[in-house]
Parts: sequence; structure tokens; C-alpha cells
Amino acid sequence: MDDKQAAMARLQARIDAINKRMVIDSNDLDYETHLRQKRQLQQILDRMKAFNSQA
Repeated sequence: MDDKQAAMARLQARIDAINKRMVIDSNDLDYETHLRQKRQLQQILDRMKAFNSQA
């Protein structure tokens, strides 16, 4: 696995961890923070996937 694929796997793992945490913190103010982090990470991952599909 090359560095880009490894980075993408780590990003996806982080997104999955945030999803799990959001369920736990669903009634907490941290939920909004988790949601913002998830969106940012997902945007990065989507851009990386798009870039890899062009190459």
C-alpha cells in the first residue's frame, strides 16, 4: 500500500471513529465539533479519491 492509500485509510478510520463518537455525544455540545471535524475529513478524503481516480 502506498503512502496515499495509507493516508486515505487513516482518514476513513478517523471518520468512522467520529461517527461512533457522535452517537455517544448525541446530546452533548461536542456533537457539533465532531460533525464539523467529520465534514472536514470527508472533504479531504473525497478530494484525495478524486485526485487518485484522475491519475
